[in-house]
Amino acid sequence: MPVPIQGQNRGELRRLIGPSLGMMQVGEATSTVDTSSLIDTLNLKGRDDEHNGKEVVIFSPAGSIVAGEKSRVADYAGATSDATCAPVFTASITDGDGYELWKTPWLSSDVNKAIDEAILKASARCLQYKLTEEIFTKASTYLYDAFSGFESVNLIEYEHNSEAVVVDDCNTVWTAGANVTASLETSRKIEGTGSVKLVAAAGVAAGGILGYATFGAKDLSKYDKLEISLYSSIALAAGELDYALDDTAAIASPVESLDIPATSKNIWTRHIIDLANPLLDTAIISGGLVNTTDVGAFTIYIDYIRAVDSTTRQYVELNPQYWSVQRSTTPQLQITPTALGVMGNPRLLKITGRALPALLTDDTTDSEIDPDFIINMAKGLLMTGHSKSRTLDIQNREDKGEKFISLAMARLNSISTNVASNSRSVR
Repeated sequence: MPVPIQGQNRGELRRLIGPSLGMMQVGEATSTVDTSSLIDTLNLKGRDDEHNGKEVVIFSPAGSIVAGEKSRVADYAGATSDATCAPVFTASITDGDGYELWKTPWLSSDVNKAIDEAILKASARCLQYKLTEEIFTKASTYLYDAFSGFESVNLIEYEHNSEAVVVDDCNTVWTAGANVTASLETSRKIEGTGSVKLVAAAGVAAGGILGYATFGAKDLSKYDKLEISLYSSIALAAGELDYALDDTAAIASPVESLDIPATSKNIWTRHIIDLANPLLDTAIISGGLVNTTDVGAFTIYIDYIRAVDSTTRQYVELNPQYWSVQRSTTPQLQITPTALGVMGNPRLLKITGRALPALLTDDTTDSEIDPDFIINMAKGLLMTGHSKSRTLDIQNREDKGEKFISLAMARLNSISTNVASNSRSVR
């Protein structure tokens, strides 16, 4: 089971670490002047030029400055507690803006790096629970790129049942849009007798309809996801195509325009897409693809479109004897022919295992590692192993730093996660 922690983000961690080591002070602007004048009559003290060269980070803007913007103090007037910043901020420094002021030569990035180094030291012992539901089985396919981000896997399950309705089985040719040829392709398909093939010429403009199907009215209002299988001759970026659902003919005025996620070329990809307005989808009679971006000439195959209530998915464990990890540059899931026969296709897989904790790339995402460990380890590293450590005004700095590291390691023993005994490494 995951070890419960009180989550803190990188900014919060930094503002606990920095002041405790005398690297930084936190303050709040007390006046609104312009884009360069940081005035704080409560917290900014000292003689003229005392704060020159220090880094300023706005972390809690009260005005229009973007959180995380940085500058440096170019000049400080002690009588007015006015720090002139250069370069200027993108908007006026506003009364109430929360800021960090970093003592030279320290920078906020120094502590950010120490936080990440602390996370790395705990990574192997603090693996995080990870679950994915995104890979579908395919006919005659036994290798799958299913382990992205996993360190180990202990359970493979497959969807056995769910409440769903087929929107379009794609066994009937669609009506083609302008500069598009539509046909039924029987040799390349996911299920049924064929897939819809659309060949788009270079003249299909952005916003043009590639093709659409007309069918009997379908009530999709109780479903939350749409599944669609695509095979494209070119790589498609997210949102370059839309799948439109309409309660009028020929997708003339769609009630749903769903962005198709990024799609690799020359391989079947089955997407799961959120329905945006299912309560409006009570009498859908047409559905089709729209070229939202002019992607040029290409060919695309479409198959087996269905709407699903994802909360009703029921899974069955795949016998561990039927799957293994195929180790290579990119580890893959290998299933046996028996496994594919048992599961069928296309069948959604649920994969459960462990992943490395994420490093922090912004100031708003909570750490997956216990903050007490991170704070003590980062402080110890900054006091003992950083190139700027000697600038810290701390008596017995190295001894105290080692004590912080010892405290962190003691904490690590209590926050380490247990990996299931049946886990299989994917590294």
